[in-house]
Formats: sequence, C-alpha cells, structure tokens
Amino acid sequence: MGQLNYRSLIKWIIVLGIFFFLGKMIWGNWSAVKDAPFTIRPFFLIVSTLIFALSYFIQVWAWHVTTEKLGVAVPFFETSEGWFYSQLGKYLPGKIWLFLGRLRYYDSRGKSKKAVSVALYLEIVTVVMAAGLIFLISLILFREVRFFYSENPVLWLAIPILIAFLSIHPRVLERILSWILTRVGREPISLPISYFDVLQVLFISLLAWIVGGVGFCLFVDSVFPVSSQQILFLTGALAFSSMLGMVALFAPSGLGVREGALVYLLAFLMPASVAVVISILTRLWMTLIEIGLIGVVYLLSRFRNGMKSKKNVRI
Repeated sequence: MGQLNYRSLIKWIIVLGIFFFLGKMIWGNWSAVKDAPFTIRPFFLIVSTLIFALSYFIQVWAWHVTTEKLGVAVPFFETSEGWFYSQLGKYLPGKIWLFLGRLRYYDSRGKSKKAVSVALYLEIVTVVMAAGLIFLISLILFREVRFFYSENPVLWLAIPILIAFLSIHPRVLERILSWILTRVGREPISLPISYFDVLQVLFISLLAWIVGGVGFCLFVDSVFPVSSQQILFLTGALAFSSMLGMVALFAPSGLGVREGALVYLLAFLMPASVAVVISILTRLWMTLIEIGLIGVVYLLSRFRNGMKSKKNVRI
C-alpha cells in the first residue's frame, strides 16, 4: 500500500511539475499574452463543439465495427453507452480503469472477456497508428516547420507509411500481443480478424482524427486567429499530443502531458505563452464535451429504459 501511494505521489508530482512550468511560461511572458489578439467568436465555438462531438461518435463507430468483427457486438446505442461510460476511467490515474469499465459492461451482457480484450487492443493500436500517420503527414507537408519540410514529401512519406501498414497486419499484432501476454504469465492468443478488417477500422479512426482536427482548428480560431491553411498541422498537433496523453500511463486522461506536447507544437504558429493558454482552454473544452456527451447518453438511456418499462406495463 505504501509503495502504491509512493508511485501515485511521483505521478502527481510529474503532472503538477508540467503545469508549473506552463504557468511559469505565462507569468514570464504576460505582456505577450495580454497583447495577444484573443477574441470570442460564438458561432465558430458552437460549430467547433458540434464537429468535435461528432468525432467521438465516429470513434464509437470504429469500436462497434471492431466488436462486430470479433463477434461481441451489441446494438449501436448500447455500444455508445459502454464506450462513453468507460471514458470516465480516463480521469483516474492509470489507463486500466477505462479497460476494466469496458470489460465489465460487455461481461454484463454475456460477451467474452477475452474477445473484448482483443477488441480493446485493436482499438488502441488503430487509434494510435491513425494519430501517428496524421502527425507524420502534417510534419512533412506543413511548410512552416522547416526542419521537417521536404521538396519531395512523397519519398519521406512512402517508407514510414509502408512500415506502418505492415506493422498492423493481424499476424504481426498477434505476435506482439502474445509476447506481452507470455511476459505476464498468460497464454498467447490468436487474432480472428482479417487484414482488411483492421484496415477498415484504421480508416474509420483516421476519419475520427480528421473530423476532430477540423473541430479543433475552428475552436482555436474562435479564440485566437489562425489560418485555414494551418488546419493540417493543427490536426496533426492534436493527434500527436493526444497520442502522448494516451500512452502516458501516469497521467489521468493525459493531464499535463497532452498540454505540454500541444504547447510545443502550437508554438510554431503563435507565441509560446499564447500556446499555453490555448492548450489549457483546449483541455477545458474537450473535457466539457466529453462530460456533456456522457450526460446526454445517460439521459437518453434513462429515457429508453422508461419507455420500455411503460410498454411492458401496458402489455
């Protein structure tokens, strides 16, 4: 128990340290923040929120397709319930709570824990891979980042993209997962899914990041002017920072890690101190959207259950 508390303390020290550094950056450059052309454009804010909310349902679609391929699917509304409810686990230290929440939801509906675990593994791989691909493309094609820009971007893109698509072949993923399982004393398993199925889920995940990137670009533009030509880089910045937040096991919902990475990337487009403000506003904006969608799904679930109860009484 003492060791667990010690680890939790270290995790929170790291998170608070990141925010201390970001706060110090704002304090030291307050004049740049004060003179920055911040504004509130309600129309763009509303549209950006709706578009970004749509990206969550595209992620639910990707998860639903994955569970269908593995034979553990439930009706789409129930899929949405399980997916959104499990997102609450992201706000606890360690990413295990999200997975446990999803497993428990599907287990209560008689679905195989083993198959759902495989589906969760495929979800992580495809989401992270899609984010990485978008970030790579944005770095190579975005001219403002001179270090990465190339006169022949096709050449720079071809090799890593080829490696990425080869690495998500079911047999490759199966070997990686089996290696992990054997290291923790579990039996290796097989992935009963085709390469085409994995590619289908990957492309849906790519679509989710793209739609989310459009929403994010409009959100940034609603509080600080950016060019529409920067939408690709902003999408890549969101994807990469979110990806780092996902793999940072010590940070609840990537707290601090996502902000730090986003500040570094946004600093290519705006003063670093302004980027800190934007990253913190982005955290609040995304959290409110997530909590709002969870609330909507919960209310719709209560309404559906109420309607079913009335029908049963009438019968």
